[in-house]
Amino acid sequence: MQGRAAIAMLAGLGLAVQAHAALSDDMTAAIHGLAQFDAAGYFQSAGAHLLPAAYGPDLSDGSNFRRAYLGVQGKAFSVWSYNLNFDFGGSAGTEKDGHIQSAYVQYEGAAPFAFRVGAFPPPAGLEDSTAAQDTLFLERAAPSDVMRNTAAGDGRDGASIIYAGDRLFAALSFTGGKAGDGAVFDEQTALVGRASGVAYRDENALVVLSGSITHVLRGAGAAAGPGGAHTLTLSAAPELTVDSTGTKLVTTGTLNIDSATEWGLESAAVWKNLYAQGGYFHYSIAGHAAPDLAFGGWYVQASWLLTCERRSYKTSSAAFAAPEVEKKSKLENGGIGAWELAVRYSDLDLNGRAGVVGRPAPAGGIRGGEQKIWTAGLNWYPDSFVRLALDYQRVEIARLSAAAPFAGAGQKFGALSARAQFSF
Repeated sequence: MQGRAAIAMLAGLGLAVQAHAALSDDMTAAIHGLAQFDAAGYFQSAGAHLLPAAYGPDLSDGSNFRRAYLGVQGKAFSVWSYNLNFDFGGSAGTEKDGHIQSAYVQYEGAAPFAFRVGAFPPPAGLEDSTAAQDTLFLERAAPSDVMRNTAAGDGRDGASIIYAGDRLFAALSFTGGKAGDGAVFDEQTALVGRASGVAYRDENALVVLSGSITHVLRGAGAAAGPGGAHTLTLSAAPELTVDSTGTKLVTTGTLNIDSATEWGLESAAVWKNLYAQGGYFHYSIAGHAAPDLAFGGWYVQASWLLTCERRSYKTSSAAFAAPEVEKKSKLENGGIGAWELAVRYSDLDLNGRAGVVGRPAPAGGIRGGEQKIWTAGLNWYPDSFVRLALDYQRVEIARLSAAAPFAGAGQKFGALSARAQFSF
């Protein structure tokens, strides 16, 4: 229903919304949109159906509008910019129903510094800062997503100081909850920082280094009063969000915390039509009346543009973008568009003091599970307006059951997914 409403609105506006309109001498506005329609099927073994419901015995095949953005952005009085963006997409179990993706105002009168306040995705890493329409695969790498979702991500309330130079990018954000979150007694508060720099650049190559850190000052308050728990959950979907049940195959469950600190190191490089990126992440939890815990994850990914385009670099976000399709290569001009082959491996480990098979977890131990994913993808860009993507994943979950008989609750399965995307 949400998807139909979004498409109806987009169609009603028509392609004329691409035009940049001057509202007055001091105010401009441009309407923008993004629609991503996904479909996927899971190939689970017969043994998976014996697993408890929480461990994904029957992941839901199907389709959904992963995103259906519609928004307006522009400038005011030469030193202010704004962005209002609403997301009508999402599946019932995986994302929130229609919600604010961004709603912020930004002061740019001290360029290259900028000051932003409102609800928006605070800069929290290289993979995190890649725009939704530019990701190499249908979803970002799971280790990056864990850090993104802790105190950043779409619709996060916050205030940021941003420096965006030609070679250096830095940002520091103070964040709270997300717009549209359910009621809590105390909202989560956190600091999110990122610094990124161009380490090398010539006409054929570009190398970027990026570091990020998140410190949760206080988890969300689950109950009233000074003795109430302050909670945080680390979890990730299997880099695919079509499953409408919202099953997370690796999760720490709800943790009562005093604080949490996460950091990540990432790097990316482009050489002609080759692209490579990778990163390592560490998540530390200071438990409340419980042992401290540590988790980690990493990923590597690469792509090869068969038609010799290259991924571009955006200094405004210190992240890479999808290739620009040359005019002569566009489908409407008799070309074949841009074709890209991609591969990724990610490993996310949310086990902490997990113990061994056949015995209960040690006191304070977490059997969150380890998720390893191989992904191969093919992207086709007929022009700069449309993208078609096909991904295949091989997923391995290693997890011990949290309940008797404390047996293994892991599984291996494949998934085939496709996306049709258009943006303006």
